[in-house]
Amino acid sequence: MGGQQSTFSQLFTSTYRHIVMLGLDCAGKTTVLYRMKLEQYMNTVPTIGFNCEKVKGHIGKSKGVSFTIWDIGGQDKLRPLWNTYMHHTEGIIFVVDSCDCERFEEAKIELSAE
Repeated sequence: MGGQQSTFSQLFTSTYRHIVMLGLDCAGKTTVLYRMKLEQYMNTVPTIGFNCEKVKGHIGKSKGVSFTIWDIGGQDKLRPLWNTYMHHTEGIIFVVDSCDCERFEEAKIELSAE
């Protein structure tokens, strides 16, 4: 667990990071993105293609960091394109709908494929 924490903390040692947000369709990726950016919940529609937003974050009293987060659509036909968004990426957020237990195995397979 300590290794995971130090890896997470390293994301905040620079002032700019490129993050890709992946997950199955209807997992809540766009909702998470705009919750992070706007600090409020929004009604969203399925993403066809991608959304890209800059989000500012910080830990404690640090000066903060800007993340460019690419929210990539999760439909079957878009998943083969996920790898094209991985160049120069420092992190991946993989979103899983915890209420949709029937799709856990599908999410596990897709996460393992990347």
